[in-house]
Amino acid sequence: MKIEKSSRHTAGGSYRSLDRNIHILFIARIINRFGDFVQMLLVLILTLSIGMDEHLAGWFTTMTLLAGMLGQLLGGFAADRYPRTSVMVSCQLIVALLYIICGLLVGSQAMVVAVLILVSAPFRGATWPVSHALIADFSHGEMERARAFSLLYLGSNIGVAVGPLVAAFLFSRNLPLLFLISALTLVLSASLLGFFLPKQRQKEAPDGQSATDVTTVSLWNLFFSNRMLLLYLIAFILYNLIYVQHSFALPLQMNQLFGSLIGPERYGWIMTVNAVTVLLMTAFVTRWTLTWSRSVNMALGMVFYVIGFGVYAFCSSFALFLAATFIWTIGEILLATNGNVFVNQHAPASHRGRFNSIVSVSMGFGSSIGPALGGLLLSVASFRTLWLGAVLVAGIIGLLFIRLRILVIRSSQ
Repeated sequence: MKIEKSSRHTAGGSYRSLDRNIHILFIARIINRFGDFVQMLLVLILTLSIGMDEHLAGWFTTMTLLAGMLGQLLGGFAADRYPRTSVMVSCQLIVALLYIICGLLVGSQAMVVAVLILVSAPFRGATWPVSHALIADFSHGEMERARAFSLLYLGSNIGVAVGPLVAAFLFSRNLPLLFLISALTLVLSASLLGFFLPKQRQKEAPDGQSATDVTTVSLWNLFFSNRMLLLYLIAFILYNLIYVQHSFALPLQMNQLFGSLIGPERYGWIMTVNAVTVLLMTAFVTRWTLTWSRSVNMALGMVFYVIGFGVYAFCSSFALFLAATFIWTIGEILLATNGNVFVNQHAPASHRGRFNSIVSVSMGFGSSIGPALGGLLLSVASFRTLWLGAVLVAGIIGLLFIRLRILVIRSSQ
């Protein structure tokens, strides 16, 4: 269950001891997620500002998601061919330029703005696998990498904790300014990365498979012949399929239990508990589980989902819903902070961007089909059945992670 401690890092190591470049990425992540106004309010921008009906807005949102997934794939390939910092900065500046044009045209050329948002989606999507590869480049060893991804996950949630409030304020008062401030945050983030991050990646420390020189080996041979990564991919597709139910099925359940006036308000409080739990508990959970293997931590995370979603299946008390949300959010922290570490620990440095892009796209696939499957189940069954089904899937995922741990042990023997 435990992994050996590095002589350089201990379980009690703090975020402060991480590489300077990780802290730069952390600040840039906060700025990025805070200023992600367009994506936060995309549906409202399409319907209320641009004038699309709900049906067309739904299709357009789907096209935007698909374009973002294409960008994730292409971004991963670009990150392995060109300096990753340059790829990251270039993508952010392109999105910023498109948002500036949107801000200038939103009052007169609404459909042009919609097209520009769609064009920006691949560049925005490309930043995710590149960002994950950069985090892995500037951290060495499993425990240090775990703390690095934990810090960046915390940075994402710090930005998201404040960003939606500012976005809603700007949307109702000055939509052009919303686009321009969003562009400004991208320029600030890109400037921070461009001026302070090295353009060339660091030499890989000999701490695992990622040190292997495999530049001439096919991506598909590397990824799809690796039983551990394939098992990980299957588990995370299933995980995102049930994870997305908290944003699809849960608000509908709140509406059914508490009515159309109080229900949305109570769902908002549930999401506040989720956000506050992430902000307060991420550092503690990371320190608590740092010396455990990534696969064991992810299996433990699914136990929290089994308990939390199991409570959702049977309770009608709002207090119990809040408690259940706190419980499964601990599982979310464990999955978010350990999953990326596992991929980058087993990805060759020369293919790290592409490995991250495959994982990002696969997880997006799980998230995209989750609402459809949830809606299909609710059309013939109850919310209790849906959450019990999610509990069953969570249990299966936990077993897959245990199997993953067995494969890791065998591969090291």
